[in-house]
Amino acid sequence: MSMIRVLLVGAAVAAGACGDDPYGSNGGGCTPTTTQVCLTASTFNPVSLTVPPGATVTWRGTSGSHTVTNDPGSGEVFNQAINGTGTFSHTFTTAGTFTYHCQFHGLPGTGMHGTIIVSP
Repeated sequence: MSMIRVLLVGAAVAAGACGDDPYGSNGGGCTPTTTQVCLTASTFNPVSLTVPPGATVTWRGTSGSHTVTNDPGSGEVFNQAINGTGTFSHTFTTAGTFTYHCQFHGLPGTGMHGTIIVSP
């Protein structure tokens, strides 16, 4: 196979993987829902999620290694590593605003970070 043909095939595969989805191929197989957050590259999708008290939120990995770590003073305590397509779930029982981040790709309020708003 000629070098030009190899390059063209590679470009077509790469272009097909992107499409209109900024997270690439539907977030690596994860679709955000009213109680599911997808971990894609270095972003939580969605960044902010509102749920009722008693709701269980699930974070689903799409690739790589991440953590779902409560920010200091956020009122909820959780710190879970997620590798590859693993998941972590946490039930929010109290109303409030709870912030979190990935220890590998962010800090409280910057980089890979998110917010769960629990509201009746």
